[in-house]
Amino acid sequence: MSEVKVKTLGEFLQEWDVRMKDAYKQIPLFNLEMTKNWSDAQKTFFAKAFYHARGHFHDFLWFMGNHAPDATAKRIVIDNISEEFGIAKSHEQLYWEFATSLGVDLKDEFLKEKTYLPFVREFNKGHIEWLTNHDWERCLSAFAAYERLDNLDYTELMKLAENMGISGRALAFFQVHVYVEHFEAANKDVQRVWDKDQQKVIEAFDFIAEHQIKMWKGLSDIVFNYKG
Repeated sequence: MSEVKVKTLGEFLQEWDVRMKDAYKQIPLFNLEMTKNWSDAQKTFFAKAFYHARGHFHDFLWFMGNHAPDATAKRIVIDNISEEFGIAKSHEQLYWEFATSLGVDLKDEFLKEKTYLPFVREFNKGHIEWLTNHDWERCLSAFAAYERLDNLDYTELMKLAENMGISGRALAFFQVHVYVEHFEAANKDVQRVWDKDQQKVIEAFDFIAEHQIKMWKGLSDIVFNYKG
């Protein structure tokens, strides 16, 4: 995905952000004129399918925590897990509130995974396969890239949710992710990797970008084609 050699990490990140935003503009899922016509069946299907695209991130965190080389690296993962649990309600509970607002009870989905679509399963598995085949510095960079996408992904997803007629407390799941600053926790470590070997960071960010875009395209296609 990356083609231009840049001088600083900051320049690379700015360029990466722009390229991700441009790529998202080409995905119908993030086109409000198109999603405003979704049926109730498509909305509920999205809530179930997307649940599995974000609800298995604990596997990513578990791998990172178990393979972190020192206490400082482990703390990055632990702090992320703590943030997921929240103070009053966890992010999981907030997502269930979103789903409930659409008439979706996720207890059955959580247990039976009926809407854990094959390409979403491959998306989650792909993260773990990539992590197992790369060194810690690349893994840390991939983790940071995934976290950096939160602000972009959830800005677009909150617009989508509002376009689906969601309002009030049911939007809380998306709101907390729009303003989260998980990437900042790993920024200094990514900078150290960049200073040592830029290519490791570029390789990891490119993997996450391409992997994420592929998932969004797949989810977009299947929801738009869903008949209920």
